Amino acid sequence: MATYSRSYTGTQWKIAQVELDPETWTPVTTVMEPEELAGPSVYWPDGTTSYILHFKGGPETSWAVADEADSALRALEALRGGEEITPGALSTYLCDVRRLETRMTALKEELLLYAREPGPNGRARLSFRDIGHELGQHHTSVAGRHQRILDGDTAQWRHWLTQSTERAAMYTNGGELPRPPRPQREHETGVYDSREKPGKVMAHCRCGWSGPVGTNIVTASRQGKVHEDNPEA
Repeated sequence: MATYSRSYTGTQWKIAQVELDPETWTPVTTVMEPEELAGPSVYWPDGTTSYILHFKGGPETSWAVADEADSALRALEALRGGEEITPGALSTYLCDVRRLETRMTALKEELLLYAREPGPNGRARLSFRDIGHELGQHHTSVAGRHQRILDGDTAQWRHWLTQSTERAAMYTNGGELPRPPRPQREHETGVYDSREKPGKVMAHCRCGWSGPVGTNIVTASRQGKVHEDNPEA
């Protein structure tokens, strides 16, 4: 099934150009019907195959991968078919394949990190040996790369992959164990310098509560802990 957008003025994605009814925006005539539907795959009489991808990511993530993968498939078909690729198309293919490769490197290494994080049973989800088997690498090479990531040598486009997710804050501590950000609590206190009385400190909570002003940091911290445990006191 082809989808037509009434807001797009260029050539629509299609198997063949069809005339649309100006009122219903549906094809006036059927040019081609698929021969077979198999899950996300659609097989057409002219020998082409469509594969429908389902994703929730926006244009900067999943859409970008789909676009570049489509370009890579066009390049693959052109090379295998012996076509003469124009300079403009060739530049596009090279750029899209390079960008897709960079994204896949970031994705592969994020899966490596995820595989070594504690799973529901408290242990790493996969061993280095299992990961190495799937990646076609020796387990010592996988372990070495994992350690370099922990030391700060993350994939070039890791930020692209983890943007707007909790994982963006992980693996930023120079080798420390990754810790996703904790959800904010209503009552969480800290000890701060007093603005009204220089040289003195006080406990202050996110909820707005403040403890008495004093000179002892330990005492102020204890007062804050008491407030966290019993905010209504």
